[in-house]
Amino acid sequence: MPKDPAKKLEELKNLWFSQPFSLGIPIIDLQHLWLVYTILNLEEALTDVTLESFSDDVKLSFTRALEYVSEHFALEEDILSHFNYPNFEQHVEGHRNFVAKLAEKFSGAENDEVAALGLLQILKKWLFQHILHDDADYADFFNKQDIKVNKYSNQILKERKYTISKDQLLIYQNISAAEESTQVQTSESSDIVQDIRKIWRTYNLATNIPIIDLQHMWLLKMIVELDKILASGNVTNEVLHNIIVQAIDYTKDHFSVEDRIMRQFRYVDFANHMKQHKRFIDFVQLRSDENKKGDRLVAAHLIQDLKNWLLSHIAFEDRKLGIAFKDRVRELSDFTKKLHQNGEVSISAEQKNLYKAVLERNSDV
Repeated sequence: MPKDPAKKLEELKNLWFSQPFSLGIPIIDLQHLWLVYTILNLEEALTDVTLESFSDDVKLSFTRALEYVSEHFALEEDILSHFNYPNFEQHVEGHRNFVAKLAEKFSGAENDEVAALGLLQILKKWLFQHILHDDADYADFFNKQDIKVNKYSNQILKERKYTISKDQLLIYQNISAAEESTQVQTSESSDIVQDIRKIWRTYNLATNIPIIDLQHMWLLKMIVELDKILASGNVTNEVLHNIIVQAIDYTKDHFSVEDRIMRQFRYVDFANHMKQHKRFIDFVQLRSDENKKGDRLVAAHLIQDLKNWLLSHIAFEDRKLGIAFKDRVRELSDFTKKLHQNGEVSISAEQKNLYKAVLERNSDV
């Protein structure tokens, strides 16, 4: 039975003030508080794994963890870089290691319960080790240097570079002091390329195989656009149908390319990789069927599926492709160029432009 909202809020407040989690930087504290909220919700879900809602609760927790990671790490790294934090490189390395562990834990999960326990373990460790120590170190640096972080953080929020949801703000306002809570407002990033770039860099998604990276960025574009549509509340059957069609087309084009590459270069984990592709195709088809039946939750389910795929497959399994073929990148590039020239692979001008924009350099696709 779900906890009473007031009781859950009291539990959140008690945990937040049980340790010196607050850094005195409202935007950072808001995001850290959202992590604590995610942990408590996951713990609640694990109290009864037999509930019908358990699987959806786990997926929602992973989605929130993904959102926390992509937005928080990008924002934090922006602030640390701007003020020339001396331990910036080590801090970023800690972020990347966390993402790698998150991806590995999710990918290796045998079922929802194992996935949930693994996620809870990682998030709690991060909360009590990284935030209480590494994050406290930069907050101490800012205080000693008398650096006015809030002025800069407010500026970048006004530029709409980062997203602060209504739910995150509401939680923060209920927990923090009145003076602090007025310093943060909801914000919705308006730059799709910037959003894709944040996810791309945070999750270290590059395989360094240009055609694969280009197609992954196109999937990220679908995820970001669907996220924005869901946030706006303008989800129509036609819009959702178009996104599902895009997802189906993506599976045909992208999986075909990966299939050709793995066969040509004799990838050792080929069979397992293809099984995962089959799983992706199945859940996209399931969402398509749900949409045809008029299921009102299909959009929320689809975005969770796509984000979970991002972590479980692209950030983990596909990066293994890049590692396996790191010494054959030029050979791979020549092979995929021939596929393109022969009309066996289609690459649109829009996809090329997105690839260049995300990487901010000339494409060699």
